[in-house]
Amino acid sequence: MSYSTTKATRPGLTAGGFFITGTDTDVGKTYVAGCIAHTLIQAGYKIIPRKPIASGCIKQADNSLLSEDAEFLQQACQSAESLETICPYQFEPAVSPQTAIEQAGLEITIEDLISAIKLPKTVNEKQLYLVEGAGGFYSPICSNGLNKDLAQAVGLPVILVVKNQLGCINSTLLSLAAIEQAGLQTHAIILNFASNTNHAKGIENWTSVPILELSFSDSRSLQTMSKFQL
Repeated sequence: MSYSTTKATRPGLTAGGFFITGTDTDVGKTYVAGCIAHTLIQAGYKIIPRKPIASGCIKQADNSLLSEDAEFLQQACQSAESLETICPYQFEPAVSPQTAIEQAGLEITIEDLISAIKLPKTVNEKQLYLVEGAGGFYSPICSNGLNKDLAQAVGLPVILVVKNQLGCINSTLLSLAAIEQAGLQTHAIILNFASNTNHAKGIENWTSVPILELSFSDSRSLQTMSKFQL
């Protein structure tokens, strides 16, 4: 029996930050990113949030769009940057970003997203970027690529967010294998509890990646992740 496709290694000290992805859409990536930011800020780090593209945004009275996820990241990271800087590409239809781009008659490439993220060329040891994708690791994110392609271009260690629900072990192992196949390293798995029931029991038997948990909460109050390590 071989576990090679599910055993990803921890990269050690992080250079620059993390790419936040999930096993699927609506698994709590933004909430987890906020909790990570909250934890790292308490440890003395400056956190720079980036969610370069978002769909399902809310039209405001002045016809501008609001990404609630970008707003949550801005607040959680205590960022003074504008929402347009954090999330420059926003679309109203609640569809995949790729579909929203097509419906708008636009073309937005991986290169455009990388330019919008503005990762520095040199690393500041006390400054970390949190770059959040859209949907799961293989979800289309723009006109010419998947979240996988953006993660590869960014080159940061990956944090995999897992909604703790029935079937999550299968989706976690599939995502870990995809991340490993892409030549990336998974820094941690974050189990985001959808209820008080643990559907991921025994997952530690199938991967050596560190596994952390966020307890079930009806609110989006930030939780400190005491076991999160760089």
